[in-house]
Amino acid sequence: MKTKVALVNVGFEAGEPSVQRSPPFGILYIGAFLRKHSLDVRLFDWSGESLSDQERTALEEFDPDIVGFTVLISSSILRAMKVSKWAKDLGAIVVWGGPGPTSLPELTLRDAPVDFVVIGEGEGTMLDLCGSIDSGISPDEVKGIAFRRDGDLIVTPPRPRIRDLDALPMPLWDSIGDLGRFLVPFHGRMAMPMNTSRGCPASCSFCYTKKMWGHKWTSISAGRILEEIQHVQSIEPRMNGVIFDDDLFAGSVDRMREFCETVIERNVDILWNCELRADQIEEGLLRIMKEAGCRQILVGIESGSQRLLDIVLKKTKVEDMKRAFDIIRKTGLEGDALLMVGLPGETEDDFRQTEELLSRLKAYHYEFKVYMPYPGTQLLEVAKEHGFIQPQSLEEWAERSEVHKSTIAERNLSSVPTARVKRLIDKMERRTRNARYWDAFKSDPITAPTRAIRFLRKSKSGQS
Repeated sequence: MKTKVALVNVGFEAGEPSVQRSPPFGILYIGAFLRKHSLDVRLFDWSGESLSDQERTALEEFDPDIVGFTVLISSSILRAMKVSKWAKDLGAIVVWGGPGPTSLPELTLRDAPVDFVVIGEGEGTMLDLCGSIDSGISPDEVKGIAFRRDGDLIVTPPRPRIRDLDALPMPLWDSIGDLGRFLVPFHGRMAMPMNTSRGCPASCSFCYTKKMWGHKWTSISAGRILEEIQHVQSIEPRMNGVIFDDDLFAGSVDRMREFCETVIERNVDILWNCELRADQIEEGLLRIMKEAGCRQILVGIESGSQRLLDIVLKKTKVEDMKRAFDIIRKTGLEGDALLMVGLPGETEDDFRQTEELLSRLKAYHYEFKVYMPYPGTQLLEVAKEHGFIQPQSLEEWAERSEVHKSTIAERNLSSVPTARVKRLIDKMERRTRNARYWDAFKSDPITAPTRAIRFLRKSKSGQS
């Protein structure tokens, strides 16, 4: 009998402030890989939905032999624990993968109803693990997993990364229901979040992507990106834009150029955004990106203090940030600055330098995240020296993982008063609202005032 595998993206609770609903890339890829190898696979994407009897019944009706979960260090831990209990009630084997269990394998196996943890990249590991479970053979020979035997933690040797992502089958975009729920308004279009690469070549000490992917950046090719875009459009015709949701879309500037040249050569009508490092930005690259449909560039600024940038191993200079946004404005693109507040060791002088930098950058939009000391990161030990108490259970990690600006009062590890941090955030967000209002006014001066009033009312209600 063919092994039945349920792959579940429990995602986030409905209404969490920092969450933008996104396709479940992990189970889309792993599901396609398992189905290619003749396993009976069904995907369940429950992010943003209540975990009710309806979801439980759907899992029971499929009656899987194995249930795999993608889990982050977030509220998804608690949601995955709940659904894992449902799976165990069905007699299924429970497997967790993703950044959460990869970073916390021992706690996962101790605190959650989990049989196996997949560490790192999941396609080959999940296939081998399913084969081991189906045949009754010991899992010791499966690379890249953790499990318990007689109370002892067993961690098998790591699995080598997949070098050629183009060799993987197309993700199961047609198997997760209505794609319209993922569409995002973007420059007058409807954009779909997509992921085209894995990892990031940078070494920022606050980021836990290294636990998942190591230091190697891999990607699908420029041609494969367009093939996947067209495939998704065939399923959801309203899609005419892309939000590139990679850790770093431009891990290779050569691939970026090839992608842009291919879009231009094939005359593909698509608008898109992506994240770039400040030291990658140069005018020639941005001009070809704009010609190929790029409208927005996100740049990880983090701080205006060179001292702090060096501490977090950002490996960019404040001058790089200034130069980057000068070029972005010159080429007529929208530049968004991504910042981190509450960093351990941040002083009043560091914060003042950040304020000065933001005034200098004149970004179109500013996005603030509260620093989270993730397990396995280099900055965790520094955070502990500045008062962070490391969680001792999965539940504690889930409850303390939020990075939304509203949590700054509880998790400010800097010496800057929280009230001052909030004032800067409010100031930059007002600047963003004003910029968007004037853009709307220039494009439609008759209705812009009415729309601005509605937007301000909505913003105020959301803050209350």
